[in-house]
Amino acid sequence: MYNNYFHNKVVLITGAGSGIGRGLCLQLATEGAIVFCTDIDIAKAIETESMAINGNIIAQKLDVAIITEFENIVTEIVNRHGRLDLIFNNAGIAVSGEIRDIDIEQWKKIVDINFYGVLNGSLTAYRQMLKQGSGQIVNIASAAGLIDYLALMAPYSVTKHAIVNYTKILRIEAKKLGVKANVVCPGFISTSIGENAINPHANTKWNEHAINEVAKGITIQKAVHHILKGVAANTESLSSLYR
Repeated sequence: MYNNYFHNKVVLITGAGSGIGRGLCLQLATEGAIVFCTDIDIAKAIETESMAINGNIIAQKLDVAIITEFENIVTEIVNRHGRLDLIFNNAGIAVSGEIRDIDIEQWKKIVDINFYGVLNGSLTAYRQMLKQGSGQIVNIASAAGLIDYLALMAPYSVTKHAIVNYTKILRIEAKKLGVKANVVCPGFISTSIGENAINPHANTKWNEHAINEVAKGITIQKAVHHILKGVAANTESLSSLYR
């Protein structure tokens, strides 16, 4: 399907216990990749591992907000397989509500996971890939990272804008060094991110509306196909995953 691009690739995926991360794990394993499926909830990662019909998926616990955990797992991967070919920095959470209702601790939590989680993963992988002279970093942002003035989702929007800009800069710098970088900006995908969002003092009708809109999105399988097709083609910004 992807001209064997992912066959025998050694891949690390974060937030792989559900949603897009799980979908990526299962499809990449089917494509013949060696997939390290990581999540802060190891039980969910193991569940993803158990769902593989064929292929090689290894479940691991990983807190993306802690860079030493990334360093440890990348070291383990390289010790076992000699390289890291691809990383998908997918882990993320949502916070919705008015700015006046979102406290600093909630801001810190989403920045730690959504932005520093991507930064920690990409920097750790980048250092290894520079040693190899090859590799590909794929950062999952959102259409929220392309849309200005997205009210009621300020922390989510801010972190996703940061990921988009960061990845575009990384792509320019990494290209001459043999490493690829791509950013994914999907629209609505039918995942549980809306249901799991932090909603401080949010209006019940707004919450229900947001969950319903996400539920109407494209399937995870379709989104994964678009993402992997773009990654295989080394498309700079994958931003056409709307309904």
